[in-house]
Amino acid sequence: MKTTKIISVLNVIAWIIFIGSCVKAGALAFSFIVTIVNPDGAKNLYEGLNLYELYQYNINSYKLMMSSTIFLAGYKAYLAFLVVQIFQKINLAAPFSETVMRLITKISYSALAIGILSLLAMSYSEDFIKKGIQLSNINDFIGFGSEYLFFGGIIFIIAQVFKRGIEIQSENDLTI
Repeated sequence: MKTTKIISVLNVIAWIIFIGSCVKAGALAFSFIVTIVNPDGAKNLYEGLNLYELYQYNINSYKLMMSSTIFLAGYKAYLAFLVVQIFQKINLAAPFSETVMRLITKISYSALAIGILSLLAMSYSEDFIKKGIQLSNINDFIGFGSEYLFFGGIIFIIAQVFKRGIEIQSENDLTI
């Protein structure tokens, strides 16, 4: 009984994170489109993100930075969606299933990819910062990557444990 309540609360939290991530990705994409028409919009894209100096420096660099920021935000929303999917697919009576194991594996690969892409975007942004171009709040949007790499590694280990759990559960089903 207590486990089902905790799972229900976590499900609600996962939905909130998913919706928030979708809103963030959508707001960034919309703001980016607006700045193509109105460059002054780059001064406050979303939650204090100011890439106006980068826009003035080189519009193609601005487009690449915004594209990577939007892509990372969308990928994080996809990650949250996979977590929501786990809550819909999990069966507490027999929690070790192929579907859940595949979702956990996808989460681990997605987290690793987000980590790598965040590190690349961070490296790209640091080049501009070294040139004296202000990129306020960029770290809040692209992240540092290391936390996602760590998270992805841990989730990959959990996926392997789930894989072994499926094997044991199927052996027990055959024994009975």
